[in-house]
Amino acid sequence: MTQLPRTRAAEICRGIAALLLVIVLLVGVPIGLYAVGGSPLPHQIPSWAQITATLMGPDSDQQVFLAAIGLLGWIAWVQFAIAVGTETVCYLAGRPARSLPRPARPLQLLARNLITTATLAFSATATLTTTSASAHTIATAPSAPHEPSPAQDTATKGTADGDGWEPFLGDGTAQHTESREPTWTTRIIHRGDNLWTLARRAYGSGTYYSKIFKASQRLDQPAGVPDLTDPNHLHPGQRVRLPQIRHRSAPSSDSAAIPPAKGPRPSAPVKAPGDDVPARPRPAPKEAASRQVPNPIVAPPRAPSPPAQTPHRTDDQQPSSSITLPSGSTFGLGLAAALSIAVAATRLHRRRRHHPADTVQDTAPAEPPPPPVAKARKAYLDRAFADHDAPVPSDAELLTSDHTTPAPEHTTLGTRNDSPIRLPLAGLSLGLHGDGAHATARAITIELLGKASRDRAQLLLPQPDFDLLFPGSDLTSAASTPPGLTITPTVAAAVAELETELLRRARLLEITDQPDLAALRAADPAEPLPTLLLVASIPEHAAAVNTIAQLGHRHGIGALILNPWSHGTSLHLTEHATVTHAEGPHADTLTGAHLFHLTSDDARAMLAILRSATGTPPSETEDAPPSPRPAQDHAPVPAPRPAPELPTPPRPSGNDQPRPIRLQLLGPVQLHTTNGPITTGLRRSARDLLAYLALHPNGITRAQAISHLWPDHPPAKATSAFNTAVANIRKTLRTATGLREPMFLIHTTGLYRLDAVLIDVDLWHLTTTLSNASRATNAPDRIAALTPAPDLYTGHFASDLTHEWAETHREHLRRRTIDALADLADLLQHDHPERALITLEYAITHDPYGENLYRTIMKLQTHLGHPDAAQRTYQLLASRLTDLDAEPDDQTHQLLTDLQRSPNP
Repeated sequence: MTQLPRTRAAEICRGIAALLLVIVLLVGVPIGLYAVGGSPLPHQIPSWAQITATLMGPDSDQQVFLAAIGLLGWIAWVQFAIAVGTETVCYLAGRPARSLPRPARPLQLLARNLITTATLAFSATATLTTTSASAHTIATAPSAPHEPSPAQDTATKGTADGDGWEPFLGDGTAQHTESREPTWTTRIIHRGDNLWTLARRAYGSGTYYSKIFKASQRLDQPAGVPDLTDPNHLHPGQRVRLPQIRHRSAPSSDSAAIPPAKGPRPSAPVKAPGDDVPARPRPAPKEAASRQVPNPIVAPPRAPSPPAQTPHRTDDQQPSSSITLPSGSTFGLGLAAALSIAVAATRLHRRRRHHPADTVQDTAPAEPPPPPVAKARKAYLDRAFADHDAPVPSDAELLTSDHTTPAPEHTTLGTRNDSPIRLPLAGLSLGLHGDGAHATARAITIELLGKASRDRAQLLLPQPDFDLLFPGSDLTSAASTPPGLTITPTVAAAVAELETELLRRARLLEITDQPDLAALRAADPAEPLPTLLLVASIPEHAAAVNTIAQLGHRHGIGALILNPWSHGTSLHLTEHATVTHAEGPHADTLTGAHLFHLTSDDARAMLAILRSATGTPPSETEDAPPSPRPAQDHAPVPAPRPAPELPTPPRPSGNDQPRPIRLQLLGPVQLHTTNGPITTGLRRSARDLLAYLALHPNGITRAQAISHLWPDHPPAKATSAFNTAVANIRKTLRTATGLREPMFLIHTTGLYRLDAVLIDVDLWHLTTTLSNASRATNAPDRIAALTPAPDLYTGHFASDLTHEWAETHREHLRRRTIDALADLADLLQHDHPERALITLEYAITHDPYGENLYRTIMKLQTHLGHPDAAQRTYQLLASRLTDLDAEPDDQTHQLLTDLQRSPNP
């Protein structure tokens, strides 16, 4: 704690130095110039003859030279004084200053850096206090009906209404509370915008478009963007000002309460060059005036789509936006999606490191995800894909989709009346206190960390606050820290790093001449500019953090405070994260809301999977203790360690006789008859039961099936669901085959099993082949046993099932098969290298990240006299590893170098 005063003293000294330098340059320089060269203004205007004689004559006494130097000094001082005045006014107004001409640009940059340094260090002084008080007064002023408050407009930049909202406090006259000049926000014009729709979204009526036009005519535009001169012609990148409109009386529901504005037609949607965008139809004034603007922080309910356009069933209700675990944790689908991607990345990294010849790994396969993570992943895959009969993405597809995810601009705090509540991260100034504050902070932190890869987000947490939020998580090294998380020793160090990053981003915006961080990201995608969030308890640094949060709208910086917060929005939370009291700009929206929250055990398990998603070796990622499983949670299917061979089902008496039903489990689950696939009649629960029964040819009990297929159902409903699934299987198969007598699912001695006489399963053929190979005692018999394996493994096990037992067996079967193919290639490489190469090439189609397989292929290709093919194989591996943000390891690179030096080893 002794470091805090020293850090604050350093900040104050830095601010004093900047302020003294500004005073010296503004006051000392002109005094010095006057003392040396006198007044820059002549006592009398010289004649043309005097000017000519002075310039053409010899300057023996250096008077002309000294006068020229003095004049240049006065010109530079005037430019610096103008830059200081401009930057000060624009800083207090909360908007960027227009760039001065190139000769004066260095002086403007100097003035901007000095002013920013001084104001950040003295954020509690009168100037900034006046600005903050003015903004707070404006934010808490009551707004007229049909009129969103400026504070809400400012805080909801880029929410459900779209991106591009930017806060403005107005000019100097608008900052005084007693002034009648209106405040405003600004909107950056995008393609497709027009003034009518902007007015309708801001005020509830498009007839106010003329007021937006009048308020925006003299607004400074970014460099290269034309001024707004015609309401019918907008250009992408222009800024328009949305003034605060006050009515003398509350408007009635009748359209006569808002008279139609006179003037030109509203502008057509903005078109990019070459686009042919149809004009947006103008709504009737009465209809537009009678609509109220929904609060943009709470997303409005989705409008029902026409049946012809919706890809899902029209009778399905929208899935809930929150997920609740048995432990009591509640979070959104955004966090569940991030965890699903982390699980996929973890598995792919493990596949990359797997060595088929490593018997230790074969006998100890990777553990499944922790229970909270597994439940979150299943909920996401079900609600986003399986429940809508959409293909469930593979691990590689999930990771590929993450590449196109933009930097997070909002955080979803929770729900209110079943609608998600979202706040922009840029400029976030939110304080949490009460029994549920830490649980909610964990949910926000984990969700942002899940989206932090590829420099999309970064969190600053002081070590004491990290220990408070995540007790028991020991991140002792940088390698064990998830991407996007920076842990500082103290609060003061975190605030200092935040200030440094704010100055750096301000300079980047000035150098690149971009209006905000989003534009800078688009102009230079290679520059790492993550959304930055401070999560800390900061009673000692409230003024500095408040100033940074105010400037964060433009620079992508926000603050989540773990204590009451009078400078922004402050929420009091109950134990179950319900907002009972709120103060600040978003108080009305957040009061009564149910915020997302995580227990410390669930958060620690999620943090561990985010760490392992980077490819950190298991020895470094499994140091945290596993989270205890809730008492009410059912035990999962034990991961095979090693898994016993599946019993071979009884064969029919005539081996050549085809069975009437074929169950396909390698790939999507599908039933086939001799006439083709069965496409109708089979329930999804019945399909899941068929896959589970195929994994247990000897039979299962009803309790087993219920515990793994319907773990969250009450006992009575789970039993009914099981009976319904069995009945649906029998009815569907009897209808498809025309056979009325068979049961298809045999029930004897309390066990249910598939009738192997009538149902053929592709999985059984593959497991029989693998079992026969494991029992072979010599190389020829093993080769003969493994030869059918490439043709039998046509896809991953039950790729459309999301149950944990299905994913566990899917990964185990994939590893066993890939190892068998590698073993077959090893047995063939001496006598039949071409066959071995074909086998390995087939293996990497099912395991595209197994680096050891690529090394073996490269050796075989070089042995066959194709070193160029080995080079292409290496390039293919490097291309595929970009999905994991990885490169071939040193061993693979060294192998390529050795093979190129000696083409025929």
